[in-house]
Amino acid sequence: MLRTDICVCVVFMAAGGSYAQTPISVILEDIDSGTTSPQGQYRWMDVADQLYSVAYQESYDYTQADVQVDLFTNAESLHGTLTAVNLKPHFAYQIKLVGIPGGLDSNERIGLTGRWWQEEWNGSEWTNGQNLNNKGDGSSPNPNDLVYFARRDIPDDIGGSPTGRKYRYTAYLVFDYFITDENGAATLAFDASSSYHVLWKVSQRAHSVGDGPIKATTFSGGDPDPVSAYETVYSEATVEIFGEWERLPPGEVRLPLGHYTGQLILTEESFHGSGLAGGWAAAMGGPVSFTLAPASIPAVSMWGVVILGVLVLTLGTVMIGKRRVAVAA
Repeated sequence: MLRTDICVCVVFMAAGGSYAQTPISVILEDIDSGTTSPQGQYRWMDVADQLYSVAYQESYDYTQADVQVDLFTNAESLHGTLTAVNLKPHFAYQIKLVGIPGGLDSNERIGLTGRWWQEEWNGSEWTNGQNLNNKGDGSSPNPNDLVYFARRDIPDDIGGSPTGRKYRYTAYLVFDYFITDENGAATLAFDASSSYHVLWKVSQRAHSVGDGPIKATTFSGGDPDPVSAYETVYSEATVEIFGEWERLPPGEVRLPLGHYTGQLILTEESFHGSGLAGGWAAAMGGPVSFTLAPASIPAVSMWGVVILGVLVLTLGTVMIGKRRVAVAA
């Protein structure tokens, strides 16, 4: 008999079958502030550089926040919605996808879309962590990628490296950003189609072609103050921020199709400050696993269906004929 699974497969392909997007939810939790940066210094100023009260600094931590990311597996791109409650008020955050070092396939695809965090084995631990910071002209592979390719397989020349390699790379992709309201709340609909280096205020750096959209907020710190974050009422301020491009062109930098495992992480934006201005501390994170797949299997023309049908029937006839010959023999 002619195998029905072959027929079904052919008909499915000819008709242009599709993958069904499946929603998944990721709950973010308080994490080590040093992920991925070794600095991990929390910021105690809002986006306008207005100080939070000492009492707020001493009492607030990210266990008090609730953040959920709803996204889709079997989708063509990484897209979904982030919903946050009780983050820091009037505060800027990056949202990023972070790979797992050693998970070569998934981690590498993330890095070739985003950025690389490099560490070196010193005989007892991974140390000397730093970003590869030469993004070139925005095309890929960029100079950072070339360094990664040149160093990723260099063997450990000291001994004891758990990977047998001298260098370890953690890939990450900053794909969007947002500013919270006076309650520390935010809702962000995202579609990861751009790759960002870091965030800036327009007052710090001119927005250029290729950078992310300008996102603005106008507020008076401490008025209102529903979460009791301020001890001073500040004058009204308008702040505009944007993402500096890491790869170009914006809106067209997407993760390749495939399966991904890693973490979704919120990182505090410190705007290149120091001290109470922070140092890109990791705020919250959660493990994520998803697959990016084509929206549909390309359909063929009606003539293609006819030709495929003839081929399948011919194959079936030949197989039946061979079986009869074998039986007769």
